[in-house]
Amino acid sequence: MTRILLTAVLFSTISFSASAQHLGCSTKEGGDNKTKINFHENSNDTTKPRGLVDKYFLWDEQSTLKVKFLSGSPELQSKIASYAKEWEQFAGVKFNFVKTGDADIRIFIGKGNGHNSFIGTVAKQIDPWEQTMNLDSADFGNNTTFMRSTTLHEFGHALGLLHEHSSPVSGIQWDKKFLYKEYAKIGWTEEDVDYQVLYTYNKSYTNGTKYDNKSIMHYPIMPGETVNKYVIDWNHNLSVGDKALIKDLYPFTGKRKNDVVRVNMHNFGGISMEGNEKRKGLLLYPKFDLKTGGKGGPVKMIFKFYDEEGYGFQDEDGKYQENGTVSTMRTVILPANKTIKYNQNGKKDFEFFLPFDQIPEAAFSQNMIVTFKITYLTGEGELKNLYVSAPLQFRYKKK
Repeated sequence: MTRILLTAVLFSTISFSASAQHLGCSTKEGGDNKTKINFHENSNDTTKPRGLVDKYFLWDEQSTLKVKFLSGSPELQSKIASYAKEWEQFAGVKFNFVKTGDADIRIFIGKGNGHNSFIGTVAKQIDPWEQTMNLDSADFGNNTTFMRSTTLHEFGHALGLLHEHSSPVSGIQWDKKFLYKEYAKIGWTEEDVDYQVLYTYNKSYTNGTKYDNKSIMHYPIMPGETVNKYVIDWNHNLSVGDKALIKDLYPFTGKRKNDVVRVNMHNFGGISMEGNEKRKGLLLYPKFDLKTGGKGGPVKMIFKFYDEEGYGFQDEDGKYQENGTVSTMRTVILPANKTIKYNQNGKKDFEFFLPFDQIPEAAFSQNMIVTFKITYLTGEGELKNLYVSAPLQFRYKKK
């Protein structure tokens, strides 16, 4: 049975290498985008070295992003801001550090949360009072070199970059037995190691470029972690590949090349839900504005239904379902670079319908949970979650 978590998990809290001198980045990159492959060498690959990126969560070109610190001393904030702005030398994007009001990137500086960040515009899906980036001040100490490289790494995530060790063209020959043993010491199962370390991204995330072991986005690889004694030390500077990639992704003028369907949810006003005895079903009206970027294309908007413990209602007839869980959905052709209003200003112009008989009878006497998401099927056949809401609880009692 499918089960959802009723509370959102903001960040993974375990560092990549237990044997490293400093904490590794614990940014959690969506598993829906990963596939397991056989490791291989790339001696014949002559493409230029650059990193991985999730283009579906890039900010608009020439954006000015508001950044706000939620904690930390003025001195520490000033250092971190200056390090982050190094990206501006190579990218058509600006960081505007603000003291008050809303912000696109919100940084918590503290002890024990590790170093991590949401990927690109995923930050826009996070409640405005929550941090979108953690920086662990206890790990910095007085080491400004490490503070700078960590800041560059986490702001790379905030711009949409992914971990370079997950490149499908890296050829890294991991020693699985060693990794399983080492990570067991910090509570990881073999499945955790497979998911967080050994799995790699689909090749489309490479932008047609080569593995870059000098990238600021690369984890260190410690002695013993590979079968061929391949080791990567901490990278403290933006590589040539990092600079070239970020310039392509965020040009100083004009549009980026080979853009994709991108969406940003605004003014989400919840979901109006009502029963219709005549039609024998539930009517759902989500209220939101959707700003599109990149290029237009077809997306699916999907409601999925769960019991009060978070277990998906199992589909019985194949009529209203996604992956075996009771769902109702609509396919929408999105235009490029537009803002579209759905069910705003008292209107009910965008409706979803689910027959009562799709929901187990016993569920009508208890709380139910619904999630809303927007998905896109990429040209590579990957089903991409462009937006996923927090679980919403409701109760409906049939007459």
